[in-house]
Amino acid sequence: MINPISRLLIPLLLTCALAGAAHARGRPEVTGNWLVRVAGAQPFSVVLSVDEHGGVLTPRAMSRQQTIVPTSAALTGSGFVVRAAAWEREWALDVAVRGDSLRGSWSGAGQPSLPASGVRLPRETLAPLTGTAVFDSVVRVLERHFYDPGYNGADWSRLVAEARPHIAAARSDGEAYAAISGMLRAIGTSHLNFTAVPRVASPAPASLAAPTATSTSVPAAASPVVSWRILSPSMGYIRIENFGPTGDELVPEVARMDSAFAAMAVLPAIVIDLRGNEGGSVDLAYRLGQHLIATPVPAGYFVVRRGFDSRGMRTAAALDAATVPVLPSDGSVTGAMLAGAVDDAGGAAMLYMGGGLARTYTGRIAILTDGNTGSAAEAVAAILKETRGAVTVGERTAGAMLSSADVMVAPGWRLRYPAMDFRTAAGVRVEGDGVAPDVAVPSTDSAALLRAAADALRVPAP
Repeated sequence: MINPISRLLIPLLLTCALAGAAHARGRPEVTGNWLVRVAGAQPFSVVLSVDEHGGVLTPRAMSRQQTIVPTSAALTGSGFVVRAAAWEREWALDVAVRGDSLRGSWSGAGQPSLPASGVRLPRETLAPLTGTAVFDSVVRVLERHFYDPGYNGADWSRLVAEARPHIAAARSDGEAYAAISGMLRAIGTSHLNFTAVPRVASPAPASLAAPTATSTSVPAAASPVVSWRILSPSMGYIRIENFGPTGDELVPEVARMDSAFAAMAVLPAIVIDLRGNEGGSVDLAYRLGQHLIATPVPAGYFVVRRGFDSRGMRTAAALDAATVPVLPSDGSVTGAMLAGAVDDAGGAAMLYMGGGLARTYTGRIAILTDGNTGSAAEAVAAILKETRGAVTVGERTAGAMLSSADVMVAPGWRLRYPAMDFRTAAGVRVEGDGVAPDVAVPSTDSAALLRAAADALRVPAP
C-alpha cells in the first residue's frame, strides 16, 4: 500500500504542449487548474495546472517528508497522462476529460490501481504566478520571519537575484512555480514549501465526493491516532500515528493514551512505535511526557528570528541554555500558542516536560523509528533518550525538526516556512541529522523490531 499524503492539497504543476489544431480535431479542452482526488484507504488530492506552453516542469510537491516529482506529461485522445516519481516508485495519473470534470486512475508498479476524479477549478481560485507580485510576497515573508538569519548557510541575496528574472520572464504559472520552488529548495531546510491550496466551495463537487450507500449513511469515524496492546506479561506496545490532534480532537486521544498506561502500569517494558509519525503539535507529546517523567525536566529550547537578531547570533549553538526563559510545564502553552510564547519570552524559551500526574510509568521504554519519523515525533525520541534513557530501535529519523508556520501569500497559494529552531536541553540539534537508532533494524520488519526491542529492554521477546 502506498504511503499517501492525506488531507493535504499538493501542487503538481506541469505543462503540456497543446496545439490549436488539437481542438479542431475534437480533443477536449484540458488547459486550466484541476483538483484531482485519488480514492483509497487514505485518499489524497493533487492540484494540476495545465497550460499551452510546451515542456514538462519538475517542481517538487512536498508534505513533511514525501515528494511527488512529475517526470512527463502527454495528451491522449480524451485527456492526458501524467507520470511522476513518488514513494520510491513510478506512478501514472491517466485521466479522460469531459467538460469541467475528469475521471481516470492512479497506478504504480506492483500497486493496485486507484480511481481518480476531478473538477476544473475557476481561474480565480489560484492567483496567477506570472509577474513578480507573488514572488515578492514570498521574499518579504521569509526576510521577516524565516527563523535563521543565515538562511541555513545559503546565499539568500544571490538566490533572490537569480530567481527574479526567471519569474519576470515566466510564460506560465508552471514556469514561475518552478523558479520559486527551486529558490526555496536551494536553502536546503525542512518545513519550507510553496503549495497550491485552492478554496473549493462546500459541499465538494459530486465528482470529488466519496460514494455512499444511501443519503443517510453515516461517515466512517476517523482512525484513532493512539492505539495499544499488551504483547506479553513483560512488554506492552503503544502506537502513535502522529502528534497532530489539538483542541476537541485531542480529548479522545489523551483518553486512549491514559487507558494504555493504566493497563500497562506494572509491565517491565513498553515499546512506543513512532514509525511513519511525521509529527504535528506539542499537545499530545506533553501528555506522553507526563506519563513517562515524574517531575518536570528541561526537554528542549526553541528560538525564533527575534531571538537570533536580539542576541546577534547566527546559530542557536551560541545560546547559553541556562539563561533561556522557561515556559510553563503544565501544558497550558498549547501548540497553537507556542511560537507566540517563545517570541514573548524574548525570542528563545526552554520547554519543560513531565509531571502533573498521580502515577508515572517507571519501566523501561524503547522507541521504534524510521526515515519518516519526523518533526515533533523525532523531537520526542531525542528528548526521551536524554531524559528517560529510552532505547531507539529501527532506522535514523528524518532530520526534519523545525517548527513551521503557514501564510497565504496570494489567493490559493500557501507558503510554509520554518519559524523556530529547536535543540534538546543538552544542545543536540535534530534538524538535518535526525536521531540515530541505538539498535539498527530494518523498519519494515516489525517482528525483528520487537525482538530487538525486547533484547534491548532485557525482557523475553513476545
